[in-house]
Amino acid sequence: MAKIKSLSEQVYEYIVHQIKIGALAFEDKISETDLIDQLGISRTPIREALIQLASDGILDNIPRKGFYVKSITPEAMDEAYAIIGQLDAYALKLAMPKMTDADIDRMSVAIEKIDLSIEKRNYELYCSWQEEFHLIYLEICGNQTLIDLIKELERRNIRTTYFSADTEKLFAFLKIINEQHRELLKWIIEKNEEKAAEMIAKHWTMEF
Repeated sequence: MAKIKSLSEQVYEYIVHQIKIGALAFEDKISETDLIDQLGISRTPIREALIQLASDGILDNIPRKGFYVKSITPEAMDEAYAIIGQLDAYALKLAMPKMTDADIDRMSVAIEKIDLSIEKRNYELYCSWQEEFHLIYLEICGNQTLIDLIKELERRNIRTTYFSADTEKLFAFLKIINEQHRELLKWIIEKNEEKAAEMIAKHWTMEF
């Protein structure tokens, strides 16, 4: 049975999502009042979520000033995603022998939905289906410690650089990313673990 998330957990995920889609940028101040208005909940769970986000290294808690989205240098981001790429490649290797035709179909659908989000220039929809694509094999790998580590690194190093005011450049780049999804799925179908691992490592280190 799926765990029911607390209000503070929902606020936590909402703020992470806002950073991910570019609605909150590095060094932006988090307004507790705005969150109360947007989410229609009390200050307590919002405060709990902000404290946890700061503890997790996603926000900076500056005394007498408030909470700000923590900046990440390009170098630190590159280092983190190189590690994520290797961990994700390992997760994929663990998952491939267990994957069914239904899993392959789900990944194929995710690729099609990503195509649609790119066509509609909908970055938020792209993010949702991009996550879905990778979660399919991640949840099959069977190593919860590995899954938690990958998710933790992703949370601490949110790729806000993918959000760009240059819409054409952004979606041209995302189209390349989705072609990599297609190539990855091809290697999975052919049960070529080495090629699949190479592709997933490359996928995570693509520069915008």
